[in-house]
Amino acid sequence: VENLLFMIDTSASMSDEQISEVYLEIKGAIEQFNGKIKGWLGFFDAQVTEPKEFEDEDEFKAIRIQGGGGTAFLPIFHYVRDHMRDRQITSIIILTDGYAPYPEEHERMDIPVLWVINNEKVTPPWGMIARIPQKDEKEF
Repeated sequence: VENLLFMIDTSASMSDEQISEVYLEIKGAIEQFNGKIKGWLGFFDAQVTEPKEFEDEDEFKAIRIQGGGGTAFLPIFHYVRDHMRDRQITSIIILTDGYAPYPEEHERMDIPVLWVINNEKVTPPWGMIARIPQKDEKEF
């Protein structure tokens, strides 16, 4: 599984604990696929920080979290269009609480998008959706 772009929401609506949870979800996926997931990890709030490439778990763990402002999804797609078009991205995985205006679907440029939402309250209008239950929502 190569050329994946993971974008983690680091806006003010995401707590440090929530950001850590989504970061650990990606790390878990890398472990599950025996390090065969390669791509880029970036962060966004109202802006995108330059995604950093990783080819293994050690490189992934070396990437430091950045951000903390408002939330906007459109800059992710504009960043890909303007800076990563030649990278042949196979999918964009956006890990977020989902609280922001959604861009029109054509902005994805035919790249599959997976919204990984950390609650049951928000449902994106397009793309595939997965949910990470919050600790108080998990069943024991």
